[in-house]
Amino acid sequence: MKQQIKFLIRVDGSKEIGLGHVYNMLTFLNNLDDEKILIVMNKKRNLGSGKFKKYGYKIKFISNNNDLKKIIDSFNPDVICNDLLNTTLNYMKILKKFSCSIVNFEDLGEGRKLADLVFNPIYYTKKNNKNEFYGEKFACVREEFRIKKRNSIRKKVKNIVITFGGTDPTNKTQKILEIFKLMELKKPQLIVILGLGYSKRNEIKKMSNEMNQIGFNVKIIEKSDNLSEYFKQCDFAITSNGRTVFEIAAMKIPMIAIAVNNRERLHSFVRYSKCGFHIDMHSKQDYSIVMKKISHMMNYEYREKFVKNLHEIELLNGIDRVKKLIYKKLS
Repeated sequence: MKQQIKFLIRVDGSKEIGLGHVYNMLTFLNNLDDEKILIVMNKKRNLGSGKFKKYGYKIKFISNNNDLKKIIDSFNPDVICNDLLNTTLNYMKILKKFSCSIVNFEDLGEGRKLADLVFNPIYYTKKNNKNEFYGEKFACVREEFRIKKRNSIRKKVKNIVITFGGTDPTNKTQKILEIFKLMELKKPQLIVILGLGYSKRNEIKKMSNEMNQIGFNVKIIEKSDNLSEYFKQCDFAITSNGRTVFEIAAMKIPMIAIAVNNRERLHSFVRYSKCGFHIDMHSKQDYSIVMKKISHMMNYEYREKFVKNLHEIELLNGIDRVKKLIYKKLS
């Protein structure tokens, strides 16, 4: 009988940093073998903890690194996975005192130099450090997006999905609806997916009702655990420039990706893979740029070109590659 490997997962979620890290770790963990798992979250950045509980994972909450050290000492993990954005050298030096492998996700910080493995799927680099892996081949895409097949590309746009992750801290959802209102694009259905931590629900519902009364077709989706069904129906998506782009790309859907924070402006997948448009939208002055790109996406030739590029991208086996490298490191 195979001995269980102990994984300690250090991850946070909040309205500021979003829920991408939570979903990434859930996807990774749900594809592991029968291992022993412990989730550790900061008690002030515990948004998404209910998602882990839903899948039966044990969670402990910490206030500082001393709390973390006690938990590591007690749990004695074989692997510590960090999905915390950039790590510092001081933080990583604490972890290195324990006899375990350290695996970091989406980490460009100084601390990554002390990690045994680093996975940065949303970035590209020409540097090839032996323990760092860049590019979409190492993206952990949820199963529902890997197995669902999208409807064939239509000449005319019928459905557009608008989704800005779990929290949408800069309320891009509302800004995009304002843009459609200004463009008077009433024909396509706008499927607006609201995340778990989105705080402007009442305002968006009021706005969608007002738009529907003047001939628009806005549909609000809340608390859906089957998002791929909505993506499957759409002709293109307007989304944040985080890990959601991999899920959309896996279904071969062209997209307009808009950064919701400074970090997302560094994410280069959409621009590099030519599967859609990457836009920075800082203020209303940028509305004209977004309008222009939406108009381009309404054009069949643009969407056809992006879909063709999407078929050149391999996004279905990233989890297997990540798992294989981790287990190899442990052997």
